[in-house]
Amino acid sequence: MAAALLPLAPTPIRAVPAWPVPAFVADGGWRPYVPAGRTLVPVPPVTGAGASPATFWSARTGLAFPAPGGYFIGPRSAGDATARWGAPDRPTSLLLRRVAETGEVPVVTDADRRQAVADLRHWRAAVLVQGGLHRGDAVRRTVDQLVGPGREVDGAWVWDVRALAG
Repeated sequence: MAAALLPLAPTPIRAVPAWPVPAFVADGGWRPYVPAGRTLVPVPPVTGAGASPATFWSARTGLAFPAPGGYFIGPRSAGDATARWGAPDRPTSLLLRRVAETGEVPVVTDADRRQAVADLRHWRAAVLVQGGLHRGDAVRRTVDQLVGPGREVDGAWVWDVRALAG
């Protein structure tokens, strides 16, 4: 009988600390960068592999900014019911997620840069935005190598990629 009732027992919800939403995002500093039909891409982009601090930005701003692939929560595929948030993974999002997880800055090649531009176009990116991350310096340096130097604006690193993404 205990085995039958065990699934009814409450389990604690796992809580994780979240970095504050950068003022650039929270106060709408992104708006002049993101014209209609374009997106704000959080760095690292949200992937199915793990949570991104930017996952919380969207909720805390009332879904104010357009995100790559829109807002999607659902199964990974017909054969995998595991939930995912966000658009399907792209090579650049996987690269930046790996840097965020390991803190290791990769050797960035011309092929990586071409892929980043293709991914920016796929995402209809206007601006890349990085807020607080545990291995943020490594991620920032990698993005600098991919798209050129960013700049700090109101508590975030910002890369204006409108010219690159076409």
